[in-house]
Amino acid sequence: MVENQKSVFWKAAIATLVIFIVGLLLGVYIESIRTEGIQDGYEDLELRWQDSKLRTDFYQLLGRDFCEYAIEENLEFSDAIYARGRQIELNEQANKFDEKLIKEKRKYALLKTEFFMNAILLKERCNADYHNVVYFYKDDPNSDFEKQEQKVQSGILGDLKEKYGRDIMLIPLPIDLDVSVIDIFVSTYNVKETPAVMIDESVVLHGLHSFEDIESFL
Repeated sequence: MVENQKSVFWKAAIATLVIFIVGLLLGVYIESIRTEGIQDGYEDLELRWQDSKLRTDFYQLLGRDFCEYAIEENLEFSDAIYARGRQIELNEQANKFDEKLIKEKRKYALLKTEFFMNAILLKERCNADYHNVVYFYKDDPNSDFEKQEQKVQSGILGDLKEKYGRDIMLIPLPIDLDVSVIDIFVSTYNVKETPAVMIDESVVLHGLHSFEDIESFL
């Protein structure tokens, strides 16, 4: 009787261990697929961005007025990078295993930073009338409260983007991924805490702010 009980115990333990290992490997495989999807999306955006910049440079070489074309390209890319960012955000919520994701997020942050700098230059050189809205946040919040606060602020900014569309260049930038150019932005614009929202490089709102608060600065 005792031997049978031991046999049943060991069989159950082995079965549990096998199920755990299979589940873990399956999870790693699924997260690897998600990371590859993020990488593919980043590469698509990068190719599109480089193509757009080269076409703008070509127009300038010809001596043509490039502003109308460049602004339209920037607006279209703003829509693309915003939509891609929302998709990456959904994938990140489930990704717990693959460390390659951090590298991809750094690359994506650099692409968004380059886009932000281009948006500033175009606005100054071509007198464009859109608003640059930069959302500074932590990729890895220090607490559940901070995580929820960022989630609420992100949702509010998403609603703002949905309402104003191309009148807003919404650019979320993580401050804790060890990207030096973002660190420079944080220092230059005196971003002291997250979440923080910067509007047109002149106003920085720290902490959680309502839709109406942010809208009043547009």
